[in-house]
Amino acid sequence: MKEKPQAPAYGFGARTTKILSSMAGRSKSPHTAANRAMSNTVSNTVKQSDMQLHHAKLMECINIDTVGVELPHADASLPRAFTVVGPHGEPIPDSHWGRGRAESDFGAKTIRVWARGRKTKQSEGVKQRMLYIEGSPAYHYQGHNVVSSNDLTMLTHEMVRAVYETHPLNLHRGLRLLLARGRYAEVTRLDVAVLVRMPDEMSKAALVNAVALANVMAGGNMSLYANEATYGDPSSQVQAWKLYDKFLELLRKGKFELPESDAKDALIDLCGRTLRLEFVYRKKFFQNHAFFKGRPVYPAHLTPDVIAWMVMESLNRLHLKGRVHRRYGMDELMSIPLPYRSTFAHWQNGLKVRQFLEDDAEFKKHQRFLRARLGINIEDEPPSVIGDPVELFDILHPKNFVPAPDVVKADPAVYHQACMKAAIRDQMDKMGRKSVGVGLAPIPVQFLDDGDSD
Repeated sequence: MKEKPQAPAYGFGARTTKILSSMAGRSKSPHTAANRAMSNTVSNTVKQSDMQLHHAKLMECINIDTVGVELPHADASLPRAFTVVGPHGEPIPDSHWGRGRAESDFGAKTIRVWARGRKTKQSEGVKQRMLYIEGSPAYHYQGHNVVSSNDLTMLTHEMVRAVYETHPLNLHRGLRLLLARGRYAEVTRLDVAVLVRMPDEMSKAALVNAVALANVMAGGNMSLYANEATYGDPSSQVQAWKLYDKFLELLRKGKFELPESDAKDALIDLCGRTLRLEFVYRKKFFQNHAFFKGRPVYPAHLTPDVIAWMVMESLNRLHLKGRVHRRYGMDELMSIPLPYRSTFAHWQNGLKVRQFLEDDAEFKKHQRFLRARLGINIEDEPPSVIGDPVELFDILHPKNFVPAPDVVKADPAVYHQACMKAAIRDQMDKMGRKSVGVGLAPIPVQFLDDGDSD
């Protein structure tokens, strides 16, 4: 009898892997545990048989923006936000909340930090000091978040360091070592962005509106800022996504004040020719996802490999069964019966259709006919001049994702990186250790209480 294949020891579980056989350019190298596990879930979410997911390229195109972590056994000297008082107005010890922000060299305060006590599971009623940090380490160090590193361990370490530089931070050296190795600071939020290359002669507004319409028609929870941005599941505490014009956002907020370098023009050009697709993963996502098995998730778990699989899974769950329509020629226009022909012609020429119709009732009548006949919505952005209709699925695809240009990555003024090997060696030297074997196991009490917290 043929032996049954074993499920991955640390992975999604029992979903099929059909997608792997259909991937163009399938890697011949052995799959990592993350690859095997993540691909199991991706496979069942894919409905389009011709979908090709380029995992290796996706890893190169990942930009980590906002990161949220919680740090047990840590505290910081923060301004008191409020304190719980007793029945006679006296403050209750260790009941205060502290809040603060880390200020960057650019004057930005995008990293928030707060501290409070939390009851432990081991001993009810006993509170453990917890430090919470959330923000964009990329923006803190770069002054922008157009592109950023895909190394979550490095970015988390740098975010904690940014807090330390602004507020006195009480963190044991042993925990600092674990932090540098990505094995401390539980991840509670992760924002991952990819830049989508726009097809030739297609407007960003048309694509944003088309994606929003496709998801609305599929019953998705959507919000739309016409021509600019669309949000999927914006209030979800599990995961969400958004597609927007980063170039327009930066122009409106006046955030194009980048350091003068050769990379500045490259960044501006990159924003001009791409849309930003961003996925937000919150703590409940990690808690509920079978891949993580309900265990705490640390930066070391979320390698570029694993994050790429997460994004692939999220892409497959988007409703992209729609197309961006091309302009109709004269022969095609003449095939549309009057009076709807004129309405369609006005719409595709960028005119306000409502101005040519008597009232809202007539507008809705024309809208229903054209949607049923041609599959278009005259409230959407009119099509740009393209030769053929383009499927949404073909646009929001890893093959169209754009990595950070080499000229940007080579410029430390606009692309922040740090050597974690050096950070690990530094902490080990301070602790007088030549090797380290501390992993993800619970931290022994004596490891924290030896008086070494400077």
